[in-house]
Amino acid sequence: MFKQIFINSICIFVVLSTGCQNSGDSSTQIVVSNGNTEIKTSYNSDILGQYLRIKDALITSDMSKTNIAAEGLKNVLDNEIQKEGTINLRIGGLKKITLNIIDAKDIQMKRKSFFELSQLIYEALQNESILSNKDTSIYIQYCPMAFNNSGGIWLSLEHDISNPFFGDMMLTCGVVRDTI
Repeated sequence: MFKQIFINSICIFVVLSTGCQNSGDSSTQIVVSNGNTEIKTSYNSDILGQYLRIKDALITSDMSKTNIAAEGLKNVLDNEIQKEGTINLRIGGLKKITLNIIDAKDIQMKRKSFFELSQLIYEALQNESILSNKDTSIYIQYCPMAFNNSGGIWLSLEHDISNPFFGDMMLTCGVVRDTI
């Protein structure tokens, strides 16, 4: 029985480690040491910066840090609503998904909502309804194994892959698909 468990474990490891190939060096912006994780603090305090904080928190698989980061995005969106005096569809959609991230009771549901948030922010950056620092490249990254092999995108300021859909289970699973 032990032999069968051992063989199954090796098979699972091989599938997970080869199922998602990543090109290039995969150093990360998330520092993990002695069980502590640090989320990059140099992001701007705008919509994109708050989104990136959520991404980093999901990479660490920390629900509490994910909620704190999502609260930060919710606050920025609330400020945008106050400035505009009305809720436009872009802000309303982003806020709804952000609240889904906050309300989700498990990390997988938070990741699913984050994927939806990623799609909306990507579209908003493409049609310039959300502005970003023009001097900074934003990488569109993709993991083909996310969500039962349906695949999923996320945005990053780093070219190296740090996968928010799997965290340390498959940290470097993914490829850079595009740059904005």
